[in-house]
This record gives sequence, structure tokens and C-alpha cells, in this order.
Amino acid sequence: MKILIAPWGNPCSWDIVDYEYEGQTTTASTSLELIQQVENPNHTIVIISDTLADSSFLQKSNKNNCDCYNPSPFRSYDDIKNRAKNCAMSVISQHKIEVNKIIVSPGVGYYLNSSYVGSSRDFYHITLFEIVEYIVQNIFHSKPNFKEMEIVFDITHGQNYQIVFSYEVVYEIAQILSYFYKVNIKVLYSEPVIPASNKKKYRINQIANFQVFPKLPVYIDHNLLNNLKQKINQNQKDNLVNYYCFASSIINGLPYFIYYFMPDLNNLQQDLQDELKSFNSNIFINQNNSVERKISISEKFSDLVKIYLISYILDKNGYKNQSNLSINELKNLSKFLYMRISTLRDRIKREINRFSKKRKQIKVISKQFQRNFFAHHGFLDFIFSISQGSMTFDSNVYQDKIQHFLLNEVPRR
Repeated sequence: MKILIAPWGNPCSWDIVDYEYEGQTTTASTSLELIQQVENPNHTIVIISDTLADSSFLQKSNKNNCDCYNPSPFRSYDDIKNRAKNCAMSVISQHKIEVNKIIVSPGVGYYLNSSYVGSSRDFYHITLFEIVEYIVQNIFHSKPNFKEMEIVFDITHGQNYQIVFSYEVVYEIAQILSYFYKVNIKVLYSEPVIPASNKKKYRINQIANFQVFPKLPVYIDHNLLNNLKQKINQNQKDNLVNYYCFASSIINGLPYFIYYFMPDLNNLQQDLQDELKSFNSNIFINQNNSVERKISISEKFSDLVKIYLISYILDKNGYKNQSNLSINELKNLSKFLYMRISTLRDRIKREINRFSKKRKQIKVISKQFQRNFFAHHGFLDFIFSISQGSMTFDSNVYQDKIQHFLLNEVPRR
């Protein structure tokens, strides 16, 4: 499986030049055409900013390659996104390019005919959400049984924060996917086109090519941590507590509690949609086509997107929320999830074998509880009931304490 991803700035202003890559050349205003010919990806995703809608106020000319003229004032945020997408499509249609998905993410800046005010970080959050949605809805459905993935990331046409945030998104998604697949990232870049230069060819260079290793890049800040702990102490039900406990269980190699805190995908999707709805309802269009985002997307939103991706893959492979578990179920999950982290997989295997044979009871005094809980990957005899070959967590006695332990071990933002 190969995915080509390219952040684009303003394609309306690009000059037509000769690009060279891997011994082949083509004449185009974008490097994407030649890269697509050489790499032959299964899927191509272009990331643009909503600020590209500013180009819709300009008629096509020698200084404007886009044929997306619309002099009317912005009517809505959907209108803005459609204009940005139309401008990108007008350039794509001039080339031999097949794009499967154009992502329009929120940008910031002041332009000739419009302005965009808000947090630049929103670009990262929406890009992450849209790519994960595309992977789940299209890539996993169209070809679910692939074992390797290469992400070709072309930064030739990216601008400013777009490149930084897009790369962060690509790398974090690759880290999650590498739990289950062999994932490689190849980064491409062509030197910038200088109109006054007499340069004939622009070489597309490979500036990085590496294999990615598994990690769940979920983090928590002190305010959210304290808020969630308070809810546990007050016996308040909160999906966020379980989401972060699930993430911590994966990060720390706790197979029983991965099952136990496995999210309900429908609830998780609804929580994501609720925040998106709130975000979109607070985007206002003022005079002079000024776009103002009154609120920003939270960092926990992107944590939930990452949790959704990994829990979706687990769910589709038959690993679902349950609390009455056999030793074989725990072994199977550990083998599947940690297949590419051999040291962690082997430590968990030893603990499962010790627990199942009951060679040695782990007796822990309160001060050692948290340390031993993680050292033995959650397999402490006294917190489980064993019946007919299955184990069940004694949640009435220990759940609050275990939730505190797990939240404490989520990496800090």
C-alpha cells in the first residue's frame, strides 16, 4: 500500500517548469504529476488551506493559473471551503494527476481580498481528523489485508506552518499504523522555482527515507489530568477517563486493561463530531470577507482521533471491549498488538505465563502498588477473580485506584 500526501500553498501562482525525478522528466506547474507517475501510489491526498479561497476573487491571468473566479462575497464557511477546493481542482485538471482526496484545513493570515483569524493549530487538528477518516473509510475498506505501507510525503509546495503540521500528522499516523504494518516514510522536495532564474530543470530530491516504529502519541496536560482525577473521586462517569486509560494501557503494555477500557467506537465518533460541530458553529464571516474562528479545537480532540484509529483497527480484528477474559485471549492480543515491539511483547508473555501458572503470588503493600502494577503489566493476582479458566477484574474495589495509576502514566503534553 502506497499513499502520496502533498501539502499545497497557492497553486494559482506556480510557474510551469521542467521537473526531474528518478531519471524521468515532465513539464508542469507542480511536482505532483511526475511523482505520481514514478511512484504509482494507490491513493493521493492533497492538503490545502481554506485561505486559498482568496484566489477566487481573481480572474485567470498570466499571474493567476486558477480558473475559479467568483466575485461574490463569502456566503458561509462551506462556501469558503468549496472555493478553495475549486481553485485547487482548476490546477489539478490542467495536469495528468489523479487526486483521491482534497483536504481543506483552517488557515490564518491576511490576504488581498480576505482575512482568516484563529489558531494556526486548527490546521493540524483538522488535517489529522480528515486523513484518519480517509484511511478508515477508504483504504481499510478497499484493501484491508495489506502488510506494508509506504507514505510518500511531498513538501515541495507546502508553505510555512502547513509543512510542519502536515508532517506531524503524517508521522503520528504512521507511528500508530506501525503497530500493525511495516510502515515507511519517504519525504520528497524540489528546490523552489525562481521566476527570474534561467534554470531549466528542477530536481525532486529525496530528503528522508526511514522505517517508522510503533508509538501511540497521546498526551495529557496537568489541567485535564486533575479534572479527570476529580471526576473519578466524585464517581462521575466520563468517557474521557476511559479513553485516556485505554491509551495508557496500550502505551504501558497492559493487555487486560486494553480490553477492559476499549472504547465504544460509536460513542467515540459522537464525541469527535460534537467538538467539530461546536468548532464549526463558532466560525463567523464578518465584513470585507473576514473569517473569524471564535474558538479553537482542543488538543484532546486529536488525542481522541488517534485513539479512534488504533481502537478501530483492534475492533475490526476482533478485539472488543470485555472484562471476562481467558489467558489465550490476552496472549493473542499481546502478540497482535506488540508484534513489532519484541522486548515489550516478551515481557508481557513472561508475566502472562507466571500469572497463569501461579508460581508466585505477588503481594504488594500500598506504597508499592502502582510500581508493581506496571512492572507486572497489570497481572497482580489480588485484583482479579479467577473462575473456570477466565479472569475478571475486581472493579468494585480497585477500579478508581487503577484509573488513577493509568492517568498518571499518560505522557505529559
